[in-house]
Amino acid sequence: MGLAGCSQSGSSSSSTTEPSGGSSGTETEGGTESGGAESGGTETAEPDQATLSVTTPEGNLNIMHFLHGIDQGFWGEQNIDLNAQVTSFGRWANALTTGGQSVGTLELNSMATLVDEGEDLVHFGPNLTQINSIFVHPDSDIESPEDLQGATLGLPTWASGTATYIQAMIYDQFGFDIREETEHTTAAPSALWDLFTQQNEFDAMIQFTGFTVKGLANPDMVRPIFNAWEFWEEQTGYPALITPWTAQRSWLEENWGVAHRNLQAWGDTQTSFQENAEQVVNQYGRLAGLTEEGDQEAIVELANDGALTHPVEEVDQELIDSQWQLLEAMAEVGSIPAVPSQEEHFYSYEDVRQNANGE
Repeated sequence: MGLAGCSQSGSSSSSTTEPSGGSSGTETEGGTESGGAESGGTETAEPDQATLSVTTPEGNLNIMHFLHGIDQGFWGEQNIDLNAQVTSFGRWANALTTGGQSVGTLELNSMATLVDEGEDLVHFGPNLTQINSIFVHPDSDIESPEDLQGATLGLPTWASGTATYIQAMIYDQFGFDIREETEHTTAAPSALWDLFTQQNEFDAMIQFTGFTVKGLANPDMVRPIFNAWEFWEEQTGYPALITPWTAQRSWLEENWGVAHRNLQAWGDTQTSFQENAEQVVNQYGRLAGLTEEGDQEAIVELANDGALTHPVEEVDQELIDSQWQLLEAMAEVGSIPAVPSQEEHFYSYEDVRQNANGE
């Protein structure tokens, strides 16, 4: 997938499928020096203009956010040259460890597992929320997750963030392990959709985002019984953050100002996306895998409802507590090895802002 780059005032930003071809100035881990410095919480100088290279997996909805934010100049206004690259899921998942990337996005469960393996990663802001669903056939007697005990279940893989989050949520609120209490089969998302809707192979189906959107757009084919975003917000007051902004600790502690400006750009992007959802989805939806009109309409509705993202400045202690409640459920059900320290591995917006301003 080739995505065109756009040049913005103050800084140029681009989105491609390949790494950018270098830039002028002296490259630092936090960006490209072009004169001037900012004082962070550790009195570490960082460049006024920074270059950030991030990756996102093919078909991810935040492709639309990155393209829209770049096109509108939100990163340029923050003197950040954002290089957003679309890549495979595997390369994205390893970008912060073996991929040579210092900042990006990562699922909560992956962060916890990597920290247990010795990586020093920290979350510092929201990206997308978890919207994926469990579907049943329209005429099914299954009405809630409790009814799944003893049922047959199809899903892409138990190793995904989607399955890990849903497994933990059901365990936390209903007291059973959906992986142990169902007969399950794994298949690629597209094959899974066909097996479920055309051949009735399973009683229920967990799907990734693209086919969750397709399911919401086709109520005559499938019926949702569990929406992760709505469910976790009802239980805790907050949505589950599927891919928070994440960094190597060494990068963050040297680049608080860049991290804060990145969050401001992302926040402006979220607001603009929500206010102009139909236009943005019409322009970029196909690049995020939304190829059918019904799929695009479903995403516009979710965006208008504020279901895709969480306000940057509202990442506070209570929201972080709700994410750690989810991590604790993951550990109890055995999908992650241990729960990392909350204080050491998730910074609130105020933490980032204060460190950026040297407070």
